[in-house]
Amino acid sequence: MHDIGILFDLDGVIYQGDSLISGAKESINLLRQNNIPCRFITNTTRMTKKNLVTKLQAMGLTLKVNEVFAAPHAAVEYCKNMEYTTIDLVVPDNEMEEDFIDFDLHAENPQAIVLGDMGNLFTFDLLNALFKKILNGAEIVAMHKNKYWHSGNGLTLDLGAFVAALEFATEKEAVVIGKPNPHLFQLAVKPWGLSFQSIYMVGDDIKGDIGGANNVGMQSILVKTGKYREESLKRSEITPDFIINSVADLPELLQLN
Repeated sequence: MHDIGILFDLDGVIYQGDSLISGAKESINLLRQNNIPCRFITNTTRMTKKNLVTKLQAMGLTLKVNEVFAAPHAAVEYCKNMEYTTIDLVVPDNEMEEDFIDFDLHAENPQAIVLGDMGNLFTFDLLNALFKKILNGAEIVAMHKNKYWHSGNGLTLDLGAFVAALEFATEKEAVVIGKPNPHLFQLAVKPWGLSFQSIYMVGDDIKGDIGGANNVGMQSILVKTGKYREESLKRSEITPDFIINSVADLPELLQLN
């Protein structure tokens, strides 16, 4: 048995758009055949974890809800630790309100604004309403601060651009919950009982995935799929431990058969 574990980012690493990335299913199956534990950590906030798993299952990937660790889960824990009772949950999937059932989500002056990626629902009116609530004392809790992502139809602005606008206008700094925050990495691997040095993080985001893994002492593997851009890698001060073309090359890197 191999004394290692694997964390995967999802969007851009395992799937893109509505299709699995070539070799993803086979690589995950090979890990399971070799009794290597793997889990998935994601900053995705456009849908609930349950709906995300259903989407992946429809693409042909076998996985369970408890194998996925998402930024909204970490946001719930953060708000509970801060003893917030009133929050404004800004996400496009109303089903996500079920995860925040312990909070009053409809207060006029919330203690915090928990912000997910609204995509084209980010309008001037929405941003201006959030701006006013922040000036009135609400904390900005960003589920992540990614600059952009690959939608399947090219690169697309992500939540980070809108968080930055609110920070600039209100002169308040957001608390960022998802990757590269160490908490999501630590939460996912806790049951394994492995040293962080024995865990590999496979991702396409040089800051969120690779930087986050490096910061907690995990080994980082950058894939050249999803949002990967050669220019971003060259400009970054973050260095991955390994670079592979795609997740299909992972078994060869780990010398699995």
